[in-house]
Amino acid sequence: MGCLAASALVLGILMYLSFDWLKSIGSPATVVEKYNYYSNINWIFLWISTLILLVVGNVILWRMRKSWALWTTLLYFIFFVILQTFWLERSFLHFKQEKFGSDEFLFSPFFGVTLIVLTAIIVFFDQFLVKRLSDKMLPSEQPIEHIPENNLPKDGTI
Repeated sequence: MGCLAASALVLGILMYLSFDWLKSIGSPATVVEKYNYYSNINWIFLWISTLILLVVGNVILWRMRKSWALWTTLLYFIFFVILQTFWLERSFLHFKQEKFGSDEFLFSPFFGVTLIVLTAIIVFFDQFLVKRLSDKMLPSEQPIEHIPENNLPKDGTI
């Protein structure tokens, strides 16, 4: 949980910096440059932190046989992709329309949804593979349910 909280805090700060540049009263060209800079850092940090959280989630799944960390990582990824592609990119588009009169189409929500679906598929199959490998490497101990009577020694000793 500590890794998740630290990642969310850092990414939240980076997204705030990107958004804060859009509210700047400086030169629009400088604002676009700085927004793109922080937006690229957002994406890089999102990917790196998600991979780290997936590794931690795999370790938790392997050792404790609990998959909550993998699904929490997916929720983390979904939340920040939605923020980046639906809110932040839309704010940037409005800024460009206001300052430059640009008439662009916002493709990022489609990209975000596609990315979310692909990541959900990856997390699902990752969980499936880790559970299967864990079961093969560390088989659970099955209690002996019943020993047939005819296999017991005649003198009553085992």
